[in-house]
Amino acid sequence: MLEFTLTEADLAAFAAHQASESGEADVRSRPLRVVSAWAVGVAGYLVVAVVATIPLLLANLLLWAGLAELAALGFGVLLGYLDWRKGGLLTTPLVTRRYRLKARESLSRTGTQRRLSADADGITIATGDKQTRVTWAQVQRITETPGHYFLYTGPNGAHVIPRRVGEAETAAFVSTILDHL
Repeated sequence: MLEFTLTEADLAAFAAHQASESGEADVRSRPLRVVSAWAVGVAGYLVVAVVATIPLLLANLLLWAGLAELAALGFGVLLGYLDWRKGGLLTTPLVTRRYRLKARESLSRTGTQRRLSADADGITIATGDKQTRVTWAQVQRITETPGHYFLYTGPNGAHVIPRRVGEAETAAFVSTILDHL
């Protein structure tokens, strides 16, 4: 038997995993990567402009101010390009924010406490005063990630088992599931 508290981060990790498997994450992150690259590039430009260009303008050193402005533009473009190539500094927080909002809604409906137990016929998932019975025939697959196991009972539905429950307990429970698949 496993007992644990499911968090928004757990459900957000499942949503991110689903989006990654389906390719939706790439489609969704593309416009956010553009926004991220633009924002990072503008921030880099502003830092150099404030530190170098403006003081030179105030000192009436126009030639040096012009060169500093070119350096600021180049720095901003370079930072924006690097941000685009690396996947976007702001992309992951913006995408995961959406997953967390959905997770918060789901947890408000089902509660956070989970108790999973396995027997010869299947798995019982208890959430507060509700119990769900999943027969072994309903279990389609189990997917492992660094922080979670996802017990799929449909093409898009899964029960999330966080590894933080305890590696030995979680591994033993997952082993029981795998023995029945």
